[in-house]
Amino acid sequence: MKLVDPSGKEVTSKENKEARQLETQLNKKIEKLLEPIMNKIKLAGGQVPQQQLMQLSSAAHQMLFNRMVYNLALKAGVEDISELVSDDDVDELQTSLSNQLQIVDNPEEGQNPEQAERDKKE
Repeated sequence: MKLVDPSGKEVTSKENKEARQLETQLNKKIEKLLEPIMNKIKLAGGQVPQQQLMQLSSAAHQMLFNRMVYNLALKAGVEDISELVSDDDVDELQTSLSNQLQIVDNPEEGQNPEQAERDKKE
């Protein structure tokens, strides 16, 4: 986790005790959020692909952050989202998100992984 100090300098949780404590608190909330899902997976006796577990964890983080921002906005008396995020912010984030996208041309994309593996062997 990174925090920004009053002078605008970024500090990581490795360098900052407060950031480390916030990160620990956040991780506890994420674990609590994911606990029922993990129990359901264990009780079902099935396996969930690692990629799906990572997606669940990412979704849990995003949900928690969204709720935190919502609660902070309410406490601050924000009535309109444009007070927090401008159209310029959205444009900047669009560019950043687009830069992260990688498109691959994969003719085996529509196949399941087992079929794609068999096709490679043939």
